[in-house]
Amino acid sequence: MTRECSSDYEKIKLYISRYSISKNLEYSEYTKSLKLMHKCYFAAITWSAELNNSKQEFLKIHTCSNDDIFFRLIESVSDLGSSLFNWANGNYKASKVMLRISIENFIKATSAIECKAQLTEKSVYKIFDIASDLLIFSDAVNPRIRTCYEALHGDYKLLCEDVHTATTHNMGHLTSLADLPAFHIGKSSNTADIYIRVSKNITSIFCILFNSFFHQMHHRNRENILNCLNRNLRSAILAPQG
Repeated sequence: MTRECSSDYEKIKLYISRYSISKNLEYSEYTKSLKLMHKCYFAAITWSAELNNSKQEFLKIHTCSNDDIFFRLIESVSDLGSSLFNWANGNYKASKVMLRISIENFIKATSAIECKAQLTEKSVYKIFDIASDLLIFSDAVNPRIRTCYEALHGDYKLLCEDVHTATTHNMGHLTSLADLPAFHIGKSSNTADIYIRVSKNITSIFCILFNSFFHQMHHRNRENILNCLNRNLRSAILAPQG
């Protein structure tokens, strides 16, 4: 091991021994974003829990007993959890990657109700091309679903553009600590904004698309889900779909 590598190894050991994210709570920007993100995530895990609790009934009525659709709906919420965890630790790139995966799983699951080939399609671009033309996401079925879908698609494109650009480092300042997680106000706020939009739109589509299932939920769970949404979407979800 070279002198430089040995020195950097000691630095990363020290970093790990002192690792803590509790100091992030001292920043008002962090706690403000955390509160809003938690509200959205809590809504998502609430409908996910209802799904798990009523799996067989949901499979039979809404998915023609397709386990893969059910699994991907649940997985999309798990992906939101992983995204939140990475954001909380200052790992913004990983947080955005998990948001992308969450969107992919959710769009695959919901569009597969109308086109089951979506479950085996490997090209994400084709998945969105097909989904965009499906009746399930059209204005004809529900314009609010279409609006939420287009917003998800837009954020997915935005997340795909968010790639790392390599920069030249001065060898005298090279350190393995440079890209390890750390709180950054700008990156934190930007990632939180996308997270909030994505999770709200996923929850909105779920509640409108599976509206009869939503109305069968425990009243406290319905309240906790609606808690993260704006008034217009709440009204659309509370009005039973014909």
